[in-house]
Amino acid sequence: MKNKDIYDGALRILAERTDEGANEDYEERAPYIIAAFCCEASELDERYRRANSLPEGERGNEVYVELTANFSCCSRFSTAACIYLAAMLVMDTDPELSDRLYDKYSDIMSAISSEIPAVIEKITDRYGY
Repeated sequence: MKNKDIYDGALRILAERTDEGANEDYEERAPYIIAAFCCEASELDERYRRANSLPEGERGNEVYVELTANFSCCSRFSTAACIYLAAMLVMDTDPELSDRLYDKYSDIMSAISSEIPAVIEKITDRYGY
């Protein structure tokens, strides 16, 4: 899956045209927002991959990603990324819609987190008892 697919999905959520150059402002900001999502979701993505025996994801530039590059998170995160991107793109122009979309994004990320089984780890004795 390419970052362009995430961008196109966000445009569809916002009922915007997906033609090349139809939304220059969105297209200019999208690579930064997708990079922010990938950075924010990287820890959860790693845990999800380990829990599901998936290969490690590719980590790239955390500030900017090319729309033609591969989406660095698992495909399970694609819906959350589309909704997050849509929320961030309209944050200034339609804060109410942005808030609703962000709530939906948060719900999806919580659902993904709840799919990951707990891991038993040794507790460090810091007090020496």
